[in-house]
Amino acid sequence: MNAVEAIWWGRPGPLARVVLLPLVLASLLFRAVAALRGWLYGRGLLRAARAAAPVVSIGNVAVGGAGKTPAAIAVASRLARRGRRVAILSRGYGATRADPRVVSDGVALRLGAEEGGDEPVLLARRLPGVAVLCGPRRGALAPIATGDLGADALVLDDGFQHRALARDLDVVVLDAANPFGNGRLLPAGPNREPRSALRRAGLVWLSRVDQAEPAAVEGLRALARAATGREPVESRHAPSDVLDGRLERSYGLGALRGARVVLLSGIARPGGFRRTVEGLGADVVAERRFPDHHRFTSAELAPILSASAADDALVVTTEKDAVRLPAGDAAHARLRVVRVEAEIVRGGEALDAALDAALARAAARLGAAPSLAARAAPAGPPP
Repeated sequence: MNAVEAIWWGRPGPLARVVLLPLVLASLLFRAVAALRGWLYGRGLLRAARAAAPVVSIGNVAVGGAGKTPAAIAVASRLARRGRRVAILSRGYGATRADPRVVSDGVALRLGAEEGGDEPVLLARRLPGVAVLCGPRRGALAPIATGDLGADALVLDDGFQHRALARDLDVVVLDAANPFGNGRLLPAGPNREPRSALRRAGLVWLSRVDQAEPAAVEGLRALARAATGREPVESRHAPSDVLDGRLERSYGLGALRGARVVLLSGIARPGGFRRTVEGLGADVVAERRFPDHHRFTSAELAPILSASAADDALVVTTEKDAVRLPAGDAAHARLRVVRVEAEIVRGGEALDAALDAALARAAARLGAAPSLAARAAPAGPPP
């Protein structure tokens, strides 16, 4: 755990507490700006654009690692099973491009992780038939999705704080094992908003409930009910397969049992990944952690892969990291990828009810007046 992780998520030592003091002052300014922005939207002084389709936002309060991507996959899948043509609108964080762009049209993958971002590419690969678009202004993506790609349901990825596009349902994902870190706002802590912001949510999703203490989960259930009036969705990060580095060949969940492994990750909170791999029966002999969304190079990977061969170990990474590997390294015989899904263990009925209610609200809204997004539709899709 590095210094920032210790301050944000762990139990900071004396030195970390000294570093925290100036960050607390900065967090007060962050809180004031966030509160002002929320007040402006709440009073209608800042207005959110409306899309020509139902919008379901998947977001979080704390930065990174809450399990938002598996939840987005689950929600998009549920909408698709309702016969909807789904498009996911993502920011595309970490990509080299910032223009509105189509990562996948639901038929073919148009961009790789460098231009499209790792999470959008992962979403596109996991959800055939679902379009994925990215860009910093999700309001500009909505008319492309509905007007050019024919989407009639939109999933706003990482959208809780992106209030420029109105939504029909806000789903907020909390990591049940560590939902708010030290409880402070950025940069003194990991939170983008105070927990009172959950009152804007329509549904709370508790991830990794199997890694949390029962009393902590019960407390989060009470918080969710008080904030939204609904029971929360509860899930665990369930490994579903072990793949090769190209995400093409399946080895099955038993492939890591008894194996010596070196963990390779560039994600926000890698501790949960380690617990998942150890739960598959692997012997973790080493771990190489890189910053979240890190773009791996062959020069970085060469010594890791070489050392693993000398140690008779496999290099195991996450699916989100795998889409950022250079093609040649992804084909390495010792590389393995653990695929994880959000397995809902409680609250599936609450999720279905919330989605159905959101679709009904959107139908009433769209029947009453044309949308801002529809009137702003561009002539054709970007590359």
